[in-house]
Amino acid sequence: MNYRKRLFSALAALVLLAALIGISILSGGETGQSSGSLFSRKTTLDLWYTDANLTDYLRDTAVAFNRTDSRYRVEPRLIDDADYFEKIYRASTGDEEFPDLYIITNDSLERAAMAGLTSEVEDVNHFEDGITYPGPALDAVSYKGKYIAYPLSYETAAFLYNKEYLQQMADTAGKSLEETVPHSMLDVIRLANSFNAPEQVTDVFKWDVGDIFYNYYFVGNYINMGGPCGDDHDDILIYSENAIQCLKVYQQLNTYFSVDAENDDYGSVIDDFAAGRIVFTVATSDAVRTIRDKVASGASQVDYGVVRIPELTQDLLTKTMSVTQCIAVNGYSEEQEAAHRFARYMLYSHIGRFYEMTGKPCAQRTYPYEDRHMNGFMEAYEDSIPITKLRECSNFWLLLENAFSRIWRGADANETLRELTEQMFVQISGTDIEVPKLEDPEPVDIAAELTGGD
Repeated sequence: MNYRKRLFSALAALVLLAALIGISILSGGETGQSSGSLFSRKTTLDLWYTDANLTDYLRDTAVAFNRTDSRYRVEPRLIDDADYFEKIYRASTGDEEFPDLYIITNDSLERAAMAGLTSEVEDVNHFEDGITYPGPALDAVSYKGKYIAYPLSYETAAFLYNKEYLQQMADTAGKSLEETVPHSMLDVIRLANSFNAPEQVTDVFKWDVGDIFYNYYFVGNYINMGGPCGDDHDDILIYSENAIQCLKVYQQLNTYFSVDAENDDYGSVIDDFAAGRIVFTVATSDAVRTIRDKVASGASQVDYGVVRIPELTQDLLTKTMSVTQCIAVNGYSEEQEAAHRFARYMLYSHIGRFYEMTGKPCAQRTYPYEDRHMNGFMEAYEDSIPITKLRECSNFWLLLENAFSRIWRGADANETLRELTEQMFVQISGTDIEVPKLEDPEPVDIAAELTGGD
């Protein structure tokens, strides 16, 4: 072949290549296909999320799904969490690229549902088998009697105890370690009073009293913010005799345990627990990895256990709060069926390394953890109350946190809770409402309880 013929052949090949690329781009524009795969006719499903801890898992899952699915490919996209919900809504209702599915916490699901950003989940095999998910996980993704998202992960608080010190307490009392694990806060105080603490122990019980997540369990069994699913505007109870009693018990603990609300923050508490300076604490699941890393580096030798938070007394019960991270399918997506299919693929076909890759506890009850400490957090999650979805109550937790702080410093528990209730009802109704003050309930005197027995 002479030079001129070779040149014409090369030019023809380039023209053909350009034509193929043009067709691919036009086809991609019609189907939502990513420009990163010009020769693929697969339709792209966009997945948005804000938690960078999920990145490796989501990318790994997307790659596995993309290899096996002949029609769709998934592209995860990390979004800045500032105004995340508004970004999803504006993109979905405007001319921007928007997610076919996204990850969000359950407290935002009412806003999402009312904005048309959710799609009903039909997953009889896993949602109704009574095995895969604990009740709070399903309540978290339920809205007005329908499931509108998939539970992915959760966070809640649990009770951590130093096994070495508790064994010393058990030996002194002539009991087993299991028999000595506290069942109430009164048990904690009794153990503290009888414990001949080693020199390195600075506190028997210490927790972050400035964060509502580590305090909510004191009143969680007696406060109702929208019913079990947190979606009922007619089912709200904040101000009650039991809640007042619990807050009065909380206030008395300041006498027995020296906790500085200003300086004893969560990070320092976990560091002290890992160093063997604290016997008992309240923590979220992130503490497991923190302590594990300290032990691996030689900075800690602590051996510890995790259980649900003890009751306050025999009559006043505790219940912790939980936040569930969910996968929602966008109601504006034209590929909802495929998006649901990918969500189920994430949860049931590619979930095995979820905790290993994210450090976050899986919302599935049956998830097999190599680290036994995580099982204690699942037990706490099973007995938790999901954070409310009610939009009008979104700042309730900050207001409650402030109320706890005031009560810890000596404010009247009854009046403080009444003022908070009044503020919330005004906020919900938009009108001035006066909440009559309840008579002070019969006080729970911790000193008397300790003397008389629990």
